[in-house]
Amino acid sequence: MRLTRQMASSKNLSLLSGLLLLQLSGCTATSTEDNDTTNTFVTIVSMASTDGDDLSSDVCVGTGGACTVFNDIGTVVMVAQVKNLKDVSSPVNDIVFTRYRVTYIRADGRNVPGVDVPYPFDGVANFRVPRDQTQATRTFLLVRVQAKLESPLNELAGLGGSLVISTIARVDFFGQDLAGRQIQVTGFINVTFADFADS
Repeated sequence: MRLTRQMASSKNLSLLSGLLLLQLSGCTATSTEDNDTTNTFVTIVSMASTDGDDLSSDVCVGTGGACTVFNDIGTVVMVAQVKNLKDVSSPVNDIVFTRYRVTYIRADGRNVPGVDVPYPFDGVANFRVPRDQTQATRTFLLVRVQAKLESPLNELAGLGGSLVISTIARVDFFGQDLAGRQIQVTGFINVTFADFADS
């Protein structure tokens, strides 16, 4: 009887070891699944608006109840450098960004899109950052016209609603090197929404 129990314990241990090995083998990730497989670092040197470092986004331009709204444009400057300095010459290490996403965040934690902040959105990027630390500059849409026609921004027109909404815009840029390995870079810029006085 004791021999049978020892055999059963030994069998259970073998079974458990086998299951553990199967589970561990499922935890490995291929290079295309891992976001840090490129040989390139990309750094955002600066992110600004047409106003300067921060954006004061006017939700209503005009007087007498008639509002005109405009897109707000941002500018990002990036540089790239290779991790492995022996591989500097390979053009495979250049990064091509294909799209970006803008998400608005409030410091007070009230972040419901369409209620507290404008809806997030995606845009097309299509620009290349060379591996040799040459600066690449790209303009992008920071606030869409649609956002100023929707809640909560349209309530700010005519000094209504909460008068001012202060946010941080998080901008995620998505791309890949020329070997197809994925990379993501994130930048931030202050965006203040209000019905500013027209000059």
